[in-house]
Amino acid sequence: MPIRLVLFDMDDVVYAYARAARIAVIAHETGLDPKDIEARIWTSGFQDDADAGLYPTVEAYLAGWEARLGGPMPRELWVRARAASLTPIEETLSLFHRLARSDVAIGVLTNNGPLLHAEREALVPELSAIAAERFLVSAAFGTRKPDPAVFTRALDRLGFTADETVFVDDRIENVAGAATAGLAAIHFQAPHDLAPSLRALGLPV
Repeated sequence: MPIRLVLFDMDDVVYAYARAARIAVIAHETGLDPKDIEARIWTSGFQDDADAGLYPTVEAYLAGWEARLGGPMPRELWVRARAASLTPIEETLSLFHRLARSDVAIGVLTNNGPLLHAEREALVPELSAIAAERFLVSAAFGTRKPDPAVFTRALDRLGFTADETVFVDDRIENVAGAATAGLAAIHFQAPHDLAPSLRALGLPV
């Protein structure tokens, strides 16, 4: 069956992600040591839990941050810190625009929580504009990549089947999860390698 949907990961596929830059903004505002922030939010598993939907609302998610950091986490600070972590990968975005001029649908499935979804137009305006209603975060499906269930649930939401979808991710375990769910899957390693991989599947890039 021809590919009708290209589903992309976001971080380190469409935008280069620098967690250290994100933590630096939070450390500057809170006075906390960057290593403590890393340990309390990421090493603790809190962010993974948020990505899996354990904090389904923006309010619950920010409350989780505050409980772990021991102080306020204004939404504005979270957004500013997340924005500092993101740099567009222009070659991938250029490919997005070429695909957008065809009949192929473009979507996003990223391991993230409700606040990134709520602020997607501010944080990733180029990607948000192209993906539109097909911009999905794992938290909405009660699990996270590489669980094959997140792909099945996402495709049910979007109205596509696995055999007409290709998924692109920089993490090999997520690529394997997509393949287990029946999607064609591409391991993203460098922007210049992506177009030939998509072209090999018959896509107009």
